[in-house]
Amino acid sequence: MINGFYLQDLLNKARLLSNIAKYSKIRKSKMNYQPPVYLTPHLYMTNEEVAIVDGLVDHQEMPKKFDSNRVITYFEGQDFCLVLFFADLKDRGFQKYVVSDFSVNVEEMCMLSNSLTQMISEGINVHLLSQAKNRVDNMIHMSGTFRALFGKKKAEETDDW
Repeated sequence: MINGFYLQDLLNKARLLSNIAKYSKIRKSKMNYQPPVYLTPHLYMTNEEVAIVDGLVDHQEMPKKFDSNRVITYFEGQDFCLVLFFADLKDRGFQKYVVSDFSVNVEEMCMLSNSLTQMISEGINVHLLSQAKNRVDNMIHMSGTFRALFGKKKAEETDDW
């Protein structure tokens, strides 16, 4: 028997996956100044290319060439950043996903991985998104190591306030 809370949680996750896929398709070839879209309190995406480029430059991750799609990952403190560059002239630009405090918020990392799987199954930029999914999955598997490194506990392991 499925209780109401479990069913509601599943519905919320399904809506989240749908929103990630929907917002991921909203891309423009010109510089984009849309504010970040918070998909959960710990996961957001942005197409704001000025901020994305600033982050890439600050972390010495800016691509030298823009002739092919790219997947770039880096850390901003304890946040995991996944940047996608789309080289297609019809849809050229950057897209960034950020999972705040990723070693603790593993559920958001799994949601991001699942949404990438969904987009891959729909045939959307299969090669690029497969690379991105592999990077996210690798970080999910390493989250315990990073939690230990950061001296943190998993979200469900934390004491009640």
